[in-house]
Amino acid sequence: MKKRSFYDRAYAGTVFYPTLAWNMMLGRFLKVRNWWDFIDEFVIVGARPFTRDVNALAALGVRAVVNTCEEYGGPVEEYGRHGIVQLHIPTVDFTHPTIDNIRQGVEFVQEHVSKGDIVYIHCKAGRARSATVAICWLIQYRNMTPEDAQALLLSKRPHINPKLTQRTVVREFVEGLERERQQD
Repeated sequence: MKKRSFYDRAYAGTVFYPTLAWNMMLGRFLKVRNWWDFIDEFVIVGARPFTRDVNALAALGVRAVVNTCEEYGGPVEEYGRHGIVQLHIPTVDFTHPTIDNIRQGVEFVQEHVSKGDIVYIHCKAGRARSATVAICWLIQYRNMTPEDAQALLLSKRPHINPKLTQRTVVREFVEGLERERQQD
């Protein structure tokens, strides 16, 4: 697993609280962004859930969570009360998950979706780290092209990173799928 640089971590740590406050202002107070959005019948992409959000997530049918935040372990105790399981793939803010973490996240999502469970994939704002896992899941398990998956994500959650398909890890994921399909 690739270690993130001191500078990546220092930057992410420095801007964490100001950017969390900005996200809260936009999503919780001004309500110009949704805190979470369904991108599929079984998959939700969203921002960092607080303990108070878990009841609402459980009421939506969420039974599994992919947490991509290195800076936040999630309301695990509250998840436990609702029978929600969490996969934590810690990723430094403003970077992307490793290819191994992407694969792990995609398989975790699919494992739960195949049982009819709803999965919540989140990072701090629900824009990049979480959307990277979601786009890869859409590509692999909804058989979408990267461009179609990006377009779907943007149609459902307009403030996600509009350039996910350009991320090296997404291209690496797609190339790996293509190699696997050619071998079959």
